[in-house]
Amino acid sequence: MKRIVLIGNKSWEVEPILNALLNNTIRPQTLPNPGQLNYPWTFPQGTAKPRAVWDNFSHVTVELWCIQDIMDPQWNPSSSEGKHACLPKVLAYRKEQPDLVVAMGTAALGLNNSNNNGCVTLGSNIFIHNFHPNGENAQSKWDDPAHFEKVLPSAISADFFKLLDAATVGAIESGLLKPYLNPSPNIEVMNDKDYIGVSVVNITNYADYATSDQAGLQVLANTGNKKPVGSVETTHGVIRLLCEAPFIFMSGITDREGHFADDVNGKDGKGNVKTTAQNFTAAFNIGVCLSHMIPKMATYVAASHSKADKVPAAL
Repeated sequence: MKRIVLIGNKSWEVEPILNALLNNTIRPQTLPNPGQLNYPWTFPQGTAKPRAVWDNFSHVTVELWCIQDIMDPQWNPSSSEGKHACLPKVLAYRKEQPDLVVAMGTAALGLNNSNNNGCVTLGSNIFIHNFHPNGENAQSKWDDPAHFEKVLPSAISADFFKLLDAATVGAIESGLLKPYLNPSPNIEVMNDKDYIGVSVVNITNYADYATSDQAGLQVLANTGNKKPVGSVETTHGVIRLLCEAPFIFMSGITDREGHFADDVNGKDGKGNVKTTAQNFTAAFNIGVCLSHMIPKMATYVAASHSKADKVPAAL
């Protein structure tokens, strides 16, 4: 049995993703109900169980995990160190190693003053920047000099991205929601194997976002990188280092680069903070995209005989 592992970050990201996956008016007929469903989540913090398992595809099982669910309570739920420490629970859930790992979560984009709020981006490369390299954050001191501050590619074939043909993209985009604050004029699926997901790690204080994303992007630029950036967030890179398997990331864009305070913590005209609405929309849009991709990914993995990704060589 081959294994696809879908890993989201926080519960407030995974639950909107699952809402879309369970919605009969959103998901295509090719996506069945999961054979196992742990929703709502009723287990103690740290329990090593997925939110959902689709075991009704031929020769492939698909699991949806939430990192926050499986983190031991000792950790701040935003701790990169804690996430890294708990993720091996996912591997131990089945004897088979993953054949495809998909990292999912909300993120920023909108480089050079553009606006991608509401879009979903898919790519395969990762760049991990340590925002507190000297252990300044007592709640998250994760460090991996061999793999940080360099572009980590994936062995996923370029053919994978052909699964997002015009018909599939059109079907996905017909179901994408418009975020409440500063929506993009074109809410769309943006996919490119060359996209780099920039993960700025060891952040547990959201105030760091005022400078952390720009810091990670600058360090990436200083490497001489010419590949496009697909998103900036905190967790795709932690998932990237989980195991030796082909990897992609799927980001729901909540905010323009450098505008977290405006787009995620911003207010409507009546003074109401719209954080929950903004985050829900972006995460739900990931689920809309995933609902069309899961059946295609299952077919792709079942037919694939490519070698596992060698984690993590650097470009």
